[in-house]
Amino acid sequence: MKVINLKDLSKKDYQRIINRSGGTNQSIMPAVKIVMDNIQKLGDRAILEKYQQRYGKENYQSIQVTREEIKKAYLEVDGQTIKALEQMIKNITLVQEAQLPNKIDTIVETEKGIKVWREWRPIEKVGLYIPGGKAIYPSSVLMTAIPAQIAGCKEIIMCSPPRGDGQIPSATLVAADMIGLKKIFKVGGVEAIGSMTYGTETIPDVYKIFGAGNSYVTVAKMLAREIISIDMPAGPSEIFIIADETANPKFIAADLLADAEHGEDSACVLITTSKYIAEMTIKEIKKQLSKLATKKYAEQSLKRYGLFAIVQTMQEAIDFTNEYAPEHLEIMTKNNQLVAKKINNAGSVFLGDWTTKSSGDYATGANHVLPTGGMAKMYPPLGVDAFGKWMQVQECTKSGLKKIRKTIETIAEVEQLPAHKNSASIRFIS
Repeated sequence: MKVINLKDLSKKDYQRIINRSGGTNQSIMPAVKIVMDNIQKLGDRAILEKYQQRYGKENYQSIQVTREEIKKAYLEVDGQTIKALEQMIKNITLVQEAQLPNKIDTIVETEKGIKVWREWRPIEKVGLYIPGGKAIYPSSVLMTAIPAQIAGCKEIIMCSPPRGDGQIPSATLVAADMIGLKKIFKVGGVEAIGSMTYGTETIPDVYKIFGAGNSYVTVAKMLAREIISIDMPAGPSEIFIIADETANPKFIAADLLADAEHGEDSACVLITTSKYIAEMTIKEIKKQLSKLATKKYAEQSLKRYGLFAIVQTMQEAIDFTNEYAPEHLEIMTKNNQLVAKKINNAGSVFLGDWTTKSSGDYATGANHVLPTGGMAKMYPPLGVDAFGKWMQVQECTKSGLKKIRKTIETIAEVEQLPAHKNSASIRFIS
């Protein structure tokens, strides 16, 4: 870890930082495609062979989570965790309900006797991918499932990777049960995405897949997009902090490490106008790292995609931020709101010293499923609107159609589509 001037970053290093883990997607595409094709051909067999070989047949007997496994999970989760999950469910529900679109949009009368409007409909079958290889993520269950439920999705499928005993972590199962999920499957990685894309004997196919994962999951979702829809190519986690001389290095270091500990492919960036803040942040990181059980992941993450850079002006920081398009953006400056107004590309923005990244990850109610790898330039955070779609409706009376008859007939002739012309004309021929 060292402090550099942003303008001195080499072209090669600039691209490495901007691309982060997304730069490896093309290299793993062939391997992911083999697994996806295997799922399409073999269905359940491909999943069972993988997990029974890894965990043993005695530990992995069924793909779907049973009621007995859920009951056992409750016995392994303490009361404080249940209480925390209850507060998360409350806050996430409040935020997501506020995003629910009106069932009927504004009706526009384009001509007297012609009305056009849109009606919102939930997507009927959705798949939720809950990561869990290196950590336990009950929070991701709530962040993806609650908006699906509020939207009114009829069938919600959840897939999450089993751990060493062939089971999904207890806290994850309890979170899923607390909000009433029924179709839970012990499948992770590319196999999970492939199963929800093509369907197997046990796992239903869906119309849209949601949820973040590692680079392999991201690439699998990109391949799945040829057949179904996905929320976004959400990959490894990332944090980007803009700070000036008023920021607290201890807080900055803590928040960078909170993201770095996700895995070696996480990305952590500090852009500051103060060399002192950058240097003190690195000192704090070294101090705090020694106390972390996740030190190995955090160190690798900071080495691979970490950046501690000084800029001459706040505008330079803002310009680089919009180019980077971070998943999580923390702004710790004298004028947080003013800086935020100039940001166009970010998944979720955290203002001020007291809005830590983990507050949004868990408890404010904001969604933590966010676009990564620069995708914040074109994708929004996950919300209830992602679980539905608008259906367009139009209605003409006889007098309304008569008003646009000539336009229809004229354009149909230009496009040489006589049946189009006739479908309007015939209604006025006695």
